[in-house]
Amino acid sequence: MLKRWAKLILSLLAYSPLFVILSIKNLPLKWGLIVGAGVFVIIFLMAWAVIRSVMKINGQPIIVRIDRDINEQYVGFIVTYIVPFIGTIKTANDIISTGILIAVIFALYLTTSLFAVNPLLKLLFGYNLYLCTINNKDGILLSREKLNRNEELFLQAYPLDKGSNIFIHHKGGVSKYEPNKN
Repeated sequence: MLKRWAKLILSLLAYSPLFVILSIKNLPLKWGLIVGAGVFVIIFLMAWAVIRSVMKINGQPIIVRIDRDINEQYVGFIVTYIVPFIGTIKTANDIISTGILIAVIFALYLTTSLFAVNPLLKLLFGYNLYLCTINNKDGILLSREKLNRNEELFLQAYPLDKGSNIFIHHKGGVSKYEPNKN
């Protein structure tokens, strides 16, 4: 299972474009670019370390039936990047209200399966998002493999969240599931 701090880092990665946009929009351009780039690089390096550490773990064998590719969910996430274009942050009221909005978004992100819907996991690390049945339960699989609908597979994956049946799978080790063999 991912530790709470690792989920927080992945959520910071998901929202790092928001921080970059807010920096550029609310600071003088030069400083906005410097702060935005600095924040993004720091968050990216922390997320890269989390992904690398998960990749070193063998995971557990799971049986997966791919119900459908849900990569389109990443597009819906883009709505959160539109938040800063609603207005500029000029007053203490703007800072407080924006802070509350971001806190609510983070709380939902960390306490639901939304943390698997991270567009930067797709763009930077190549993970596809699948709605599937994992060990006879509904679940979500993040995989760098291109998997086909209705395939039944046997693979090694790492559980990301306790009780939510969300797994991450890296390349390789995928075989067709044949009930009489496994």
